[in-house]
Amino acid sequence: MIDFTDRVAIVTGAGGGIGEETALLLAEQGADVVVTDVIPEREDVGEAVEERGANALVRELDVTDREAAESVVEDTLEAFGRVDILVNNAGIFPTATLEEMTAEDWQQVIDINLTGVFNCTKAVLPAMRDAGYGRVVNVSSAAGGHVGWSGDLSHYAASKGGVVGFTRSAAIDLGPDGITMNAIVPGMVDTGAAEQVADEDAIQAAVDATPVGRQGDPEELASAIVYLASEPAAFITGASLVVDGGITLV
Repeated sequence: MIDFTDRVAIVTGAGGGIGEETALLLAEQGADVVVTDVIPEREDVGEAVEERGANALVRELDVTDREAAESVVEDTLEAFGRVDILVNNAGIFPTATLEEMTAEDWQQVIDINLTGVFNCTKAVLPAMRDAGYGRVVNVSSAAGGHVGWSGDLSHYAASKGGVVGFTRSAAIDLGPDGITMNAIVPGMVDTGAAEQVADEDAIQAAVDATPVGRQGDPEELASAIVYLASEPAAFITGASLVVDGGITLV
């Protein structure tokens, strides 16, 4: 078991799916958790964090709003006096062919999935630099350059590919300050997102293309995130940990 006693983590998009499971696993291993999301389910996750014996701070956060991200960090420092871990998980997964896609569609995905990572990372940097310590873990996707998947995800693929590029470059900048930055690269994960945009046949085709023959569980992705946020991973930075059941191998 990894010990996060006295550590404080901010998790974006923590109202469900991978973000929720990450918040709960961090709490189980001793961290106090700032649960952020735009959806009201964040309140339930905050309660679940406290049921696991950790302190929770619940805040509404639109990651495209730079000032709102800074405000969450200010509230975190006021409540806990520190911020050690940032998990940039917030994201959306819409579909549209390039012909159908509007400029507004494109911008919304880039703003949330990529610029949101920048906004939240910038917000925590002063506190992490002052402490000489930080762990930032970003959630990318196998669609961001590892596999093509369908032709109606070009905005999503661009945003998630950008997360990997940002991770690699920013890790070089942050390393001298005692801050690591890494990414996870999920394949198909059973969060319900795929069911909202794809039919059963398309989902089954993706499962069939996955060597382990199933979708991942959100808990499995959370375990990878928590590892990268831990002391045993202190010598890992700029890495993209692929957690995809092998779909990028075929």
